[in-house]
Amino acid sequence: MKKVLLVVMLVVMAAAMMAQTPGTPTSTGAANAVAPTVDVLGAHNNYGRGCAGCHAPHSGARGAGGNGVNGAVTAPDTGMNALFAQDYGPLYGQTLNFGDVSPTNATGNTYQLITPATGTTLPNLSTQQYSDLRGILMCLACHDGNVAKGAMMQNYAYEQQIGALPSTYGKGHIPTLLGNDGVGVGVYNNDHPIGESATLQKALGAGYYNTPAGLTFTISASNAITAIAVGTTYSQFMSSYGAPAIMKGTYSYPTPVNASGVPYLVCTTCHDQHVMNVYAASANSPIAGAATGTYATYFFVNGPYNVNNVSVPSTAASSTTQFCRQCHFGESNEANGGSLTTSF
Repeated sequence: MKKVLLVVMLVVMAAAMMAQTPGTPTSTGAANAVAPTVDVLGAHNNYGRGCAGCHAPHSGARGAGGNGVNGAVTAPDTGMNALFAQDYGPLYGQTLNFGDVSPTNATGNTYQLITPATGTTLPNLSTQQYSDLRGILMCLACHDGNVAKGAMMQNYAYEQQIGALPSTYGKGHIPTLLGNDGVGVGVYNNDHPIGESATLQKALGAGYYNTPAGLTFTISASNAITAIAVGTTYSQFMSSYGAPAIMKGTYSYPTPVNASGVPYLVCTTCHDQHVMNVYAASANSPIAGAATGTYATYFFVNGPYNVNNVSVPSTAASSTTQFCRQCHFGESNEANGGSLTTSF
Protein backbone atom coordinates (compact mmCIF):
# COMPACT_ATOMS: atom_id res chain seq x y z
CA MET A 1 0.00 0.00 0.00
CA LYS A 2 2.84 2.36 0.87
CA LYS A 3 4.50 1.61 -2.48
CA VAL A 4 1.25 2.35 -4.34
CA LEU A 5 0.84 5.61 -2.44
CA LEU A 6 4.42 6.61 -3.28
CA VAL A 7 3.88 5.90 -6.97
CA VAL A 8 0.67 7.98 -6.95
CA MET A 9 2.49 10.87 -5.26
CA LEU A 10 5.29 10.75 -7.85
CA VAL A 11 2.76 10.77 -10.69
CA VAL A 12 0.96 13.78 -9.18
CA MET A 13 4.25 15.63 -8.71
CA ALA A 14 5.31 14.93 -12.30
CA ALA A 15 1.92 16.09 -13.60
CA ALA A 16 2.21 19.30 -11.58
CA MET A 17 5.62 20.02 -13.06
CA MET A 18 4.40 19.39 -16.60
CA ALA A 19 1.39 21.66 -16.03
CA GLN A 20 3.44 24.69 -15.04
CA THR A 21 3.18 27.86 -17.05
CA PRO A 22 5.62 27.62 -19.99
CA GLY A 23 8.86 29.23 -18.90
CA THR A 24 8.46 28.44 -15.21
CA PRO A 25 11.32 26.16 -14.11
CA THR A 26 10.97 23.25 -11.73
CA SER A 27 13.67 24.38 -9.31
CA THR A 28 15.82 27.23 -8.10
CA GLY A 29 19.31 27.03 -9.55
CA ALA A 30 20.97 25.92 -12.75
CA ALA A 31 19.09 22.65 -13.31
CA ASN A 32 16.39 23.95 -15.66
CA ALA A 33 14.86 22.46 -18.78
CA VAL A 34 12.32 24.97 -20.11
CA ALA A 35 10.84 23.93 -23.45
CA PRO A 36 8.97 26.67 -25.32
CA THR A 37 5.37 25.89 -26.27
CA VAL A 38 5.17 28.89 -28.62
CA ASP A 39 7.51 29.23 -31.61
CA VAL A 40 10.72 30.89 -30.41
CA LEU A 41 10.50 33.63 -33.05
CA GLY A 42 7.21 34.64 -31.43
CA ALA A 43 6.06 38.14 -32.33
CA HIS A 44 8.73 38.40 -35.00
CA ASN A 45 6.91 35.81 -37.07
CA ASN A 46 5.08 38.95 -38.24
CA TYR A 47 1.61 37.41 -38.47
CA GLY A 48 2.75 34.58 -40.70
CA ARG A 49 5.31 36.39 -42.83
CA GLY A 50 8.08 34.91 -40.71
CA CYS A 51 11.70 35.78 -41.44
CA ALA A 52 10.74 37.75 -44.56
CA GLY A 53 9.08 40.35 -42.33
CA CYS A 54 12.56 41.60 -41.42
CA HIS A 55 14.78 39.99 -44.06
CA ALA A 56 13.79 40.09 -47.72
CA PRO A 57 15.74 37.55 -49.78
CA HIS A 58 15.32 39.88 -52.76
CA SER A 59 15.07 43.66 -53.23
CA GLY A 60 15.48 44.76 -49.61
CA ALA A 61 12.71 47.00 -48.26
CA ARG A 62 11.15 47.13 -51.72
CA GLY A 63 10.64 43.38 -51.48
CA ALA A 64 8.67 43.96 -48.30
CA GLY A 65 6.49 46.67 -49.83
CA GLY A 66 8.39 49.72 -48.65
CA ASN A 67 7.85 51.58 -45.39
CA GLY A 68 4.63 51.46 -43.43
CA VAL A 69 3.52 55.00 -44.33
CA ASN A 70 3.57 55.35 -48.09
CA GLY A 71 5.56 52.41 -49.47
CA ALA A 72 8.59 54.59 -50.16
CA VAL A 73 12.17 53.46 -49.56
CA THR A 74 14.49 56.23 -48.38
CA ALA A 75 17.54 54.30 -47.12
CA PRO A 76 20.07 54.52 -49.96
CA ASP A 77 21.41 51.03 -49.27
CA THR A 78 18.29 49.26 -48.08
CA GLY A 79 18.65 45.50 -48.04
CA MET A 80 22.40 45.62 -48.58
CA ASN A 81 23.08 44.67 -44.97
CA ALA A 82 21.59 41.48 -43.47
CA LEU A 83 19.09 41.53 -46.36
CA PHE A 84 17.13 43.88 -44.15
CA ALA A 85 13.57 44.40 -45.37
CA GLN A 86 12.44 47.49 -43.44
CA ASP A 87 13.22 51.06 -44.46
CA TYR A 88 15.49 52.62 -41.83
CA GLY A 89 16.12 55.72 -43.96
CA PRO A 90 13.84 58.03 -41.90
CA LEU A 91 16.10 57.39 -38.89
CA TYR A 92 19.14 58.94 -40.58
CA GLY A 93 19.97 62.48 -39.46
CA GLN A 94 18.15 62.15 -36.14
CA THR A 95 19.12 63.20 -32.61
CA LEU A 96 17.34 61.10 -29.99
CA ASN A 97 17.51 61.95 -26.27
CA PHE A 98 17.02 58.86 -24.14
CA GLY A 99 16.18 58.44 -20.46
CA ASP A 100 18.02 59.23 -17.24
CA VAL A 101 18.04 63.00 -17.68
CA SER A 102 20.89 64.90 -16.04
CA PRO A 103 20.08 68.52 -15.14
CA THR A 104 23.79 69.41 -15.17
CA ASN A 105 24.16 68.46 -18.82
CA ALA A 106 24.10 71.38 -21.27
CA THR A 107 21.71 69.55 -23.61
CA GLY A 108 19.46 68.52 -20.73
CA ASN A 109 20.17 64.89 -21.41
CA THR A 110 23.23 62.74 -20.73
CA TYR A 111 22.35 60.00 -23.18
CA GLN A 112 22.02 61.27 -26.71
CA LEU A 113 22.05 59.20 -29.90
CA ILE A 114 23.07 61.00 -33.09
CA THR A 115 22.43 58.87 -36.17
CA PRO A 116 24.35 59.03 -39.48
CA ALA A 117 23.59 61.93 -41.79
CA THR A 118 20.82 61.51 -44.35
CA GLY A 119 22.08 59.73 -47.43
CA THR A 120 25.14 58.19 -45.78
CA THR A 121 25.88 54.82 -47.38
CA LEU A 122 27.35 51.70 -45.79
CA PRO A 123 30.95 52.12 -47.02
CA ASN A 124 31.06 55.55 -45.36
CA LEU A 125 29.82 54.47 -41.94
CA SER A 126 32.27 54.51 -39.05
CA THR A 127 32.64 51.39 -36.90
CA GLN A 128 30.34 52.91 -34.31
CA GLN A 129 27.76 53.97 -36.90
CA TYR A 130 27.77 50.46 -38.34
CA SER A 131 27.21 49.00 -34.87
CA ASP A 132 24.37 51.45 -34.34
CA LEU A 133 22.88 50.48 -37.70
CA ARG A 134 22.90 46.76 -36.82
CA GLY A 135 22.07 47.16 -33.15
CA ILE A 136 19.73 50.18 -33.05
CA LEU A 137 18.47 51.53 -36.38
CA MET A 138 17.37 48.17 -37.72
CA CYS A 139 15.35 47.67 -34.53
CA LEU A 140 13.84 51.16 -34.58
CA ALA A 141 12.85 50.70 -38.22
CA CYS A 142 9.88 48.84 -36.74
CA HIS A 143 9.91 49.86 -33.08
CA ASP A 144 10.15 53.66 -33.38
CA GLY A 145 6.66 54.73 -34.46
CA ASN A 146 7.69 58.36 -34.75
CA VAL A 147 9.87 59.05 -37.78
CA ALA A 148 10.04 55.38 -38.78
CA LYS A 149 6.81 53.40 -38.97
CA GLY A 150 7.26 49.70 -39.69
CA ALA A 151 4.54 47.67 -41.31
CA MET A 152 2.38 45.17 -39.38
CA MET A 153 2.96 46.74 -35.97
CA GLN A 154 0.14 46.72 -33.40
CA ASN A 155 2.13 48.44 -30.61
CA TYR A 156 0.88 45.83 -28.16
CA ALA A 157 3.11 43.22 -26.51
CA TYR A 158 2.73 39.79 -28.07
CA GLU A 159 3.14 38.02 -24.73
CA GLN A 160 0.22 40.03 -23.41
CA GLN A 161 -1.89 39.22 -26.47
CA ILE A 162 -1.45 35.47 -26.06
CA GLY A 163 -1.98 35.51 -22.27
CA ALA A 164 1.59 34.52 -21.38
CA LEU A 165 1.96 37.10 -18.59
CA PRO A 166 0.73 36.75 -15.00
CA SER A 167 -2.73 38.21 -14.32
CA THR A 168 -1.20 40.71 -11.90
CA TYR A 169 1.12 42.21 -14.52
CA GLY A 170 -1.24 45.05 -15.43
CA LYS A 171 -4.41 45.76 -17.39
CA GLY A 172 -3.20 48.37 -19.88
CA HIS A 173 -1.64 47.45 -23.21
CA ILE A 174 2.15 47.25 -23.04
CA PRO A 175 3.46 49.37 -25.94
CA THR A 176 6.15 48.12 -28.32
CA LEU A 177 7.07 51.47 -29.87
CA LEU A 178 9.67 53.83 -28.42
CA GLY A 179 8.93 57.13 -30.15
CA ASN A 180 5.13 56.89 -30.02
CA ASP A 181 4.14 54.97 -26.91
CA GLY A 182 1.25 57.05 -25.63
CA VAL A 183 3.27 59.72 -23.78
CA GLY A 184 3.75 61.89 -26.84
CA VAL A 185 5.22 61.53 -30.31
CA GLY A 186 9.00 61.75 -30.34
CA VAL A 187 9.49 61.23 -26.60
CA TYR A 188 12.36 58.87 -25.75
CA ASN A 189 13.06 60.11 -22.22
CA ASN A 190 11.15 57.18 -20.74
CA ASP A 191 13.32 54.65 -22.58
CA HIS A 192 16.53 53.03 -21.37
CA PRO A 193 19.61 54.83 -22.75
CA ILE A 194 21.34 53.28 -25.76
CA GLY A 195 24.11 54.50 -28.02
CA GLU A 196 27.74 55.52 -27.65
CA SER A 197 27.17 57.56 -24.48
CA ALA A 198 25.31 54.73 -22.69
CA THR A 199 28.49 52.95 -21.66
CA LEU A 200 29.15 49.96 -19.44
CA GLN A 201 31.65 52.18 -17.65
CA LYS A 202 28.79 54.39 -16.44
CA ALA A 203 26.55 51.44 -15.62
CA LEU A 204 29.15 49.39 -13.71
CA GLY A 205 30.66 52.41 -11.99
CA ALA A 206 34.20 53.13 -10.87
CA GLY A 207 34.26 50.19 -8.48
CA TYR A 208 33.51 47.52 -11.05
CA TYR A 209 34.63 48.76 -14.48
CA ASN A 210 38.19 47.61 -15.21
CA THR A 211 38.83 46.70 -11.57
CA PRO A 212 39.90 43.45 -9.85
CA ALA A 213 36.47 43.20 -8.23
CA GLY A 214 34.39 43.71 -11.39
CA LEU A 215 34.96 43.25 -15.12
CA THR A 216 38.10 44.16 -17.04
CA PHE A 217 37.77 44.62 -20.81
CA THR A 218 40.55 44.10 -23.33
CA ILE A 219 39.90 46.33 -26.36
CA SER A 220 41.66 45.80 -29.69
CA ALA A 221 43.15 48.51 -31.91
CA SER A 222 40.04 48.22 -34.09
CA ASN A 223 37.80 48.94 -31.07
CA ALA A 224 36.42 45.48 -30.39
CA ILE A 225 36.24 43.50 -27.16
CA THR A 226 38.72 40.63 -27.38
CA ALA A 227 38.57 39.40 -23.77
CA ILE A 228 36.70 40.01 -20.53
CA ALA A 229 38.37 39.17 -17.21
CA VAL A 230 35.94 38.47 -14.38
CA GLY A 231 36.93 39.83 -10.96
CA THR A 232 36.38 38.39 -7.49
CA THR A 233 33.06 40.01 -6.59
CA TYR A 234 31.53 39.78 -10.05
CA SER A 235 32.44 36.09 -10.27
CA GLN A 236 30.17 35.43 -7.27
CA PHE A 237 27.31 37.04 -9.17
CA MET A 238 28.05 34.95 -12.25
CA SER A 239 27.98 31.77 -10.19
CA SER A 240 24.44 32.70 -9.13
CA TYR A 241 23.14 34.18 -12.39
CA GLY A 242 25.64 34.80 -15.20
CA ALA A 243 26.32 37.67 -17.61
CA PRO A 244 24.44 36.70 -20.79
CA ALA A 245 23.91 40.20 -22.20
CA ILE A 246 27.62 40.96 -21.86
CA MET A 247 29.20 37.57 -22.55
CA LYS A 248 26.92 36.02 -25.18
CA GLY A 249 28.53 35.16 -28.49
CA THR A 250 31.74 36.77 -29.66
CA TYR A 251 32.81 39.65 -27.48
CA SER A 252 32.41 42.32 -30.15
CA TYR A 253 28.73 41.45 -30.52
CA PRO A 254 26.21 42.24 -29.17
CA THR A 255 28.22 44.76 -27.10
CA PRO A 256 30.07 47.23 -29.40
CA VAL A 257 32.82 49.70 -28.45
CA ASN A 258 32.68 53.47 -28.97
CA ALA A 259 35.37 55.76 -30.40
CA SER A 260 36.84 56.22 -26.90
CA GLY A 261 37.38 52.48 -26.54
CA VAL A 262 34.54 51.90 -24.08
CA PRO A 263 31.79 49.26 -24.55
CA TYR A 264 28.27 50.67 -24.87
CA LEU A 265 24.70 49.45 -25.06
CA VAL A 266 22.59 48.96 -28.16
CA CYS A 267 19.15 47.33 -28.45
CA THR A 268 20.68 43.93 -29.17
CA THR A 269 22.78 44.01 -26.01
CA CYS A 270 19.67 43.38 -23.95
CA HIS A 271 17.46 41.75 -26.61
CA ASP A 272 17.83 38.77 -28.94
CA GLN A 273 15.50 39.56 -31.81
CA HIS A 274 15.44 35.94 -33.00
CA VAL A 275 14.40 34.18 -29.77
CA MET A 276 11.44 35.52 -27.79
CA ASN A 277 10.76 33.04 -25.00
CA VAL A 278 13.79 30.93 -24.04
CA TYR A 279 17.48 31.44 -23.29
CA ALA A 280 19.98 28.63 -23.82
CA ALA A 281 23.16 28.60 -21.74
CA SER A 282 26.47 27.92 -23.51
CA ALA A 283 30.17 27.65 -22.79
CA ASN A 284 30.55 31.32 -23.84
CA SER A 285 27.63 32.34 -21.66
CA PRO A 286 27.12 29.97 -18.70
CA ILE A 287 24.10 30.50 -16.48
CA ALA A 288 24.67 29.91 -12.75
CA GLY A 289 27.92 28.19 -13.67
CA ALA A 290 26.29 25.71 -16.08
CA ALA A 291 27.11 25.65 -19.80
CA THR A 292 23.88 23.79 -20.64
CA GLY A 293 20.25 24.32 -19.79
CA THR A 294 17.35 26.36 -21.12
CA TYR A 295 15.69 29.15 -19.15
CA ALA A 296 12.45 31.07 -19.48
CA THR A 297 12.61 34.60 -20.86
CA TYR A 298 10.08 37.12 -22.14
CA PHE A 299 10.06 40.18 -24.44
CA PHE A 300 13.06 38.84 -26.43
CA VAL A 301 15.26 39.58 -23.39
CA ASN A 302 18.78 38.26 -23.91
CA GLY A 303 19.03 36.12 -20.77
CA PRO A 304 16.89 34.38 -18.13
CA TYR A 305 14.03 36.80 -17.39
CA ASN A 306 11.02 34.95 -16.01
CA VAL A 307 8.17 37.37 -15.25
CA ASN A 308 5.92 34.40 -14.40
CA ASN A 309 8.13 33.38 -11.49
CA VAL A 310 6.24 35.51 -8.99
CA SER A 311 6.85 33.37 -5.89
CA VAL A 312 10.53 34.08 -5.32
CA PRO A 313 11.70 33.05 -1.83
CA SER A 314 13.24 35.71 0.39
CA THR A 315 16.52 33.79 0.29
CA ALA A 316 16.85 34.14 -3.50
CA ALA A 317 16.91 36.85 -6.16
CA SER A 318 14.53 36.89 -9.13
CA SER A 319 15.92 36.40 -12.61
CA THR A 320 14.24 39.62 -13.76
CA THR A 321 16.19 41.60 -11.16
CA GLN A 322 19.43 39.74 -11.79
CA PHE A 323 19.33 40.49 -15.51
CA CYS A 324 19.51 44.23 -14.81
CA ARG A 325 22.28 43.75 -12.22
CA GLN A 326 24.68 42.51 -14.91
CA CYS A 327 25.37 46.16 -15.71
CA HIS A 328 23.91 47.88 -12.66
CA PHE A 329 26.17 45.79 -10.49
CA GLY A 330 26.35 48.26 -7.61
CA GLU A 331 22.76 47.26 -6.75
CA SER A 332 23.55 43.53 -6.66
CA ASN A 333 23.61 41.40 -3.52
CA GLU A 334 27.27 40.60 -4.11
CA ALA A 335 28.32 44.25 -4.31
CA ASN A 336 26.65 44.77 -0.95
CA GLY A 337 28.35 41.91 0.86
CA GLY A 338 25.80 39.16 0.21
CA SER A 339 25.44 36.24 -2.16
CA LEU A 340 22.01 34.78 -2.93
CA THR A 341 21.05 32.13 -5.43
CA THR A 342 18.84 33.08 -8.38
CA SER A 343 15.27 31.87 -8.68
CA PHE A 344 14.80 31.19 -12.36
